[in-house]
Amino acid sequence: MKKAALIIAAILAFGLTISVIAAVIAAAPEKSSPQALQPEAQTAVPASALPEAPAQTTLVFSGDVMLSRVVSQKMEKYGDWSWPFRSVASEMSAADLAIINLESPFTEGGSHLVKTGSFSFNADPRSIAGLKLAGIDIAALANNHMTNQGRKGVSDTKRILAAGGIASIGAGLDAAEAAEPVVKEINGIRFGFLSFAYPADQSVAGSSTAGIAGMDVAKMEAEIGKLESRADKIIILMHAGTEYVSKPNWQQTGFARAAIDAGADMVVGHHPHWVQTTEIYKGRPIIYSLGNLVFDQMWSQETREGALAKAIWNGKELKSIEFIPVIISDYGQAAAMTSTPDKSRVLKRMGLESGMIAF
Repeated sequence: MKKAALIIAAILAFGLTISVIAAVIAAAPEKSSPQALQPEAQTAVPASALPEAPAQTTLVFSGDVMLSRVVSQKMEKYGDWSWPFRSVASEMSAADLAIINLESPFTEGGSHLVKTGSFSFNADPRSIAGLKLAGIDIAALANNHMTNQGRKGVSDTKRILAAGGIASIGAGLDAAEAAEPVVKEINGIRFGFLSFAYPADQSVAGSSTAGIAGMDVAKMEAEIGKLESRADKIIILMHAGTEYVSKPNWQQTGFARAAIDAGADMVVGHHPHWVQTTEIYKGRPIIYSLGNLVFDQMWSQETREGALAKAIWNGKELKSIEFIPVIISDYGQAAAMTSTPDKSRVLKRMGLESGMIAF
């Protein structure tokens, strides 16, 4: 009996062990399948969360624009006050900002006839149609002809431009107004502009007299200093140099380099009526002269030629400047050159191996 009891106890213990093992196996997690061992797929980052590339901003600059004398006579003859810009308007208006040197004052009322040979310019207000067609945003007025029609010419010019949606710099009814900058914000970048010219005579504005902003280095440095808090990039427009030569003189180089030293990012020049050499000074461009854009000086090849300078900015960085040679025909209509030898000749006079400077 005792032996039988031991056998029964052993059988019961064995059964209990089997039950425990079965329970443990049942409770254990299933073996992961090969698919379950694969890494989780990464969630794609939405494009809106990626950092945006800096916006590209284009500024186009021209040389001298004179809308009086024979140019005005041609517009009157053709009944087209946009005639001088017809062939370059699309190039200029495509830029975010288009900037010219306006060499002739507008006046309201009276006769606008200026005979051939006269250097006292007087533009018909109707010719602002060409500036509007070309999408001009800023007109530099600091030049040696802006006071040709006296105080009235300065006042009328600024008023007519403003009515046409065009900002002006470099001239005013007193020295303070002549020194006022223009600031334009494009793609979040504030571009500040100042305009100065060489005459050191009665054409320079005084405390109570109309005129232009003269090329006084100390005053220019002070104006740049004041503008730095209002602008991310500062561009100086300089009207100076010896006429009908292809190299800058001491006044141009001294003033332009002083402007860069004072904080300017770029200097663009005009007045010589010829294109002149371009230089990179401390990593920043100085274009000494873009020649003529609209003028009636048909008496030489050089005075018929000029260039547009198209500056491309990526964010706050200047990436390149493209130079587009232009030719004037029929005493005042500008067009981009199409002949490769002609374009190369103009670029060579500017000291450029090609039409592009990359930074």
